[in-house]
Amino acid sequence: MADAEKCAALLMETMPRMMRGLGAAMRHARPDDDALTLGQLRMLGVLCHSPRNLGELAALHNVTPSSMSRTVDVLVRKEWVARTPDPADRRQVILEPTEAGRAVHDAMQLHTQQTFTAMLAQMLGQLNDAERTQLYDGLLILQKLLANTSTDCVPHSQPSVTE
Repeated sequence: MADAEKCAALLMETMPRMMRGLGAAMRHARPDDDALTLGQLRMLGVLCHSPRNLGELAALHNVTPSSMSRTVDVLVRKEWVARTPDPADRRQVILEPTEAGRAVHDAMQLHTQQTFTAMLAQMLGQLNDAERTQLYDGLLILQKLLANTSTDCVPHSQPSVTE
């Protein structure tokens, strides 16, 4: 039986491969120079969930405000994010997605999910029924653990496997 440390190590080893697969699905969706990166998709998702100021975004992503500002500048230039003055504090700017930003986020999220799901389904087709059931049960447990973990930077708008 694997202990918690071994499970954690295996998960940490597996996640980068999963993220590379997601990145590949996104590049396949928009292979042009104006491609939406995984980081930009995540940023738009955070802002679609709730508009925020630069300091809040920087804190959520554990980066400096100047680093976050460069990321936001790209999204503003692409007209996917708008800066609006904060009515409560004129020194602050509220960042929120534009209609174009919401549309590109939603379209990319849907396409990436469909593409990556198809890629995973093809790989999982190589497993026998017992292996697939074991994996599914393990993923349900992982999802339950993650649902009980407080994370401020992950919007809870994704449907669960059990829905």
